[in-house]
Amino acid sequence: MSEFDIPLFNINRGVFVEADYQDPLLEDYRNHPLLEALPPIWDEKTVVQKLASKPMFNPSERDLPVHLRLHCVQRVSRDFFQPLSRHLELEQSISRLIRDGYVGRNPLTPNYAFRARKDAYELIIKGNTSAYPVNTPTSVGFALVGISGIGKSSSLLRILQLYPQVILHRKYQGKEMPAPYQIVWLKMDCPHDGSIRGLCLNFLLAIDSLVGTKYYRKNMTKSPDELLPLMAQVAAVHCLGVLVIDEIQNLQEAKDDRAAQMLNFFVQLVNTIGLPVILVGTYKALPALNGEFRNARRNSGQGDATWHHFQKDEEWTWLLQGLWKYQWTSSKVALDQNFIDVMFDESQGISDIAIKLFMLTQWRALDKDIEQITPELIRSVARDRLTLIRPALEALRSGKKKQIQKFADIYSSVSIDDYLDRIEAEQRQTERLELIRNELGYDIVEQTVNEVSAWLIEAGIDLNTAQESAREVVKMHLDELDSVDLHKEALKLSLQKPSASSNKSQRSKNKPKVVPIAPNDLRLIVTQGKKKKISAYEALKTAGYIKDPKEFFG
Repeated sequence: MSEFDIPLFNINRGVFVEADYQDPLLEDYRNHPLLEALPPIWDEKTVVQKLASKPMFNPSERDLPVHLRLHCVQRVSRDFFQPLSRHLELEQSISRLIRDGYVGRNPLTPNYAFRARKDAYELIIKGNTSAYPVNTPTSVGFALVGISGIGKSSSLLRILQLYPQVILHRKYQGKEMPAPYQIVWLKMDCPHDGSIRGLCLNFLLAIDSLVGTKYYRKNMTKSPDELLPLMAQVAAVHCLGVLVIDEIQNLQEAKDDRAAQMLNFFVQLVNTIGLPVILVGTYKALPALNGEFRNARRNSGQGDATWHHFQKDEEWTWLLQGLWKYQWTSSKVALDQNFIDVMFDESQGISDIAIKLFMLTQWRALDKDIEQITPELIRSVARDRLTLIRPALEALRSGKKKQIQKFADIYSSVSIDDYLDRIEAEQRQTERLELIRNELGYDIVEQTVNEVSAWLIEAGIDLNTAQESAREVVKMHLDELDSVDLHKEALKLSLQKPSASSNKSQRSKNKPKVVPIAPNDLRLIVTQGKKKKISAYEALKTAGYIKDPKEFFG
């Protein structure tokens, strides 16, 4: 018996499920035991229900003694998870990635088991990855990078746990399965020193804990050059669906060219056995990803994911609304804009910090016998308890590139320049808008109303009707001023109002003299109409700018 022939009784009974083959509903996934044993492909509503986690809470617990309520607050950190749009996108990417990676790896195809055990080892030893008889998937993997504390690792693990980690196969369509164990996913951390040998040994140890093998004990003295192909061979034999390497920024600590060597090995895993690889890390990892792994991902259909800190928008409010229910202080306080602003300012949109700050504030309120949390209490707790991360938060709050670049886990000065430039551009845009408003003496809405009403007056509409129509149209389209033809809409509205021909003499008196230039200038058309002794309305109608109201409005 070789080290790859594993008795069934060795498996860790706590992590596996028996294969239950179901129709995957897609033709390219049918007649494939590894794919048919996976859970169904869920729609977004189902994913939200499966991902959401609500801590146990009962309002009557507010009457418990303080020492018990202090423990209740801890549930928020342990059990609270609010699905957001980024989580749905990540779940879809992983769902496609795992299945696409399995398409070319059907263990029932001729000689699959033998080639998986033998060829992967030999080809990687020789460095020849082009001759392996596996259909390389289009989704080779992706990188998930983002600010520290934004929930990358916890979100990814929660999504992976929607799938059984190990599936036990016995027979499929009456045939014995050559590979009894299917390890759907494996998540591990990159060693702190970026050691290739450490990564390989950690991988073998993780496999041993799942399926009862002894890879680690038998190979712990081997060199990295021997361990790398063994790792690929083990992944092939146990039908690994996706390999997740977290804390990939530790590659920055690797000596010599080991970072490039490890990333190149991940590419070889894709090319030889079709194994998708997901790399997870902070922005500090971005320079290490600018080599072979980045090149291999160019044809990936998933696309890399970059998780910045939250903006103060609807998603931020939605996150706080979910969190705000869990208050164990004597009196519950409602979430209002003041709390939303304070929580954002003190956490800078980093979800992990916001959740911890919410807990810390409740603990202080309970400890000091304060009836309810307040914005002032939140600021006080942030000032006293977030001292270690305050410099980083201050840098984010400033929005200045030089300050932010001091904290590599927040942003990488090498590869996140585009994002920092966008911050500066947004600040410049805000400053310019404020300058315009100050200089003009009125806001943009008022400016637009004045401009549209002036245009209507030039088109022959009386002053009162023009101003009234312009104000109504601008108010109706307040959120889309740049995408709607306000002149056209205002003209339509003004023509529906009662005629103001009696004010014609007043219009002539108030109307400024202009010198039209363009032949299609409405003012020129009106002027020429006057020479022909026809009204402005008739002149514009003859020129095709005005339709008969009955025809236009049906």
